[in-house]
Amino acid sequence: MNDYLYMIFKSMTHVLTAERAARKSGISCRMVPIPRNVSTDCGMCISVKAEDGAAFLAMAEQKNLKPERVEKHKGSGPKSRCYSN
Repeated sequence: MNDYLYMIFKSMTHVLTAERAARKSGISCRMVPIPRNVSTDCGMCISVKAEDGAAFLAMAEQKNLKPERVEKHKGSGPKSRCYSN
């Protein structure tokens, strides 16, 4: 399994906007539910490959969409459901 990052934003609007911007920038990502062991909020976050993390963060900062938190996880990747450690 590979390493991935959960990009956790303060609102669903930011999640949707960041996902759209990442895809337009060619960054592979997937919107996934935030696992309960990461946050008690029931919401969504964006999962990206760890090696794409810096590109995603640079794109998000450029769009004023900086994530509130970034959590590392292992999973099967953005093309399928991701699971936290």
